[in-house]
Amino acid sequence: MDLFEHNPLITLLIALNYALVAVSLVHLIFRTNYTVGQRLTWVVVLWVLPVLGPAAYWFFRLRGD
Repeated sequence: MDLFEHNPLITLLIALNYALVAVSLVHLIFRTNYTVGQRLTWVVVLWVLPVLGPAAYWFFRLRGD
């Protein structure tokens, strides 16, 4: 992929995004007291909105819901 060779920052940002999604999913599954319906909604948000999903999850999580 020529794009990644010329723009390593893009590769780093993509890797960081997927890492943040993975951490958010693990936290959602093991560390929260959400109901099953709320968890499924957050899973959809995390995967459908690649950049805004993790940011929204942590924003609302830190606010205390």
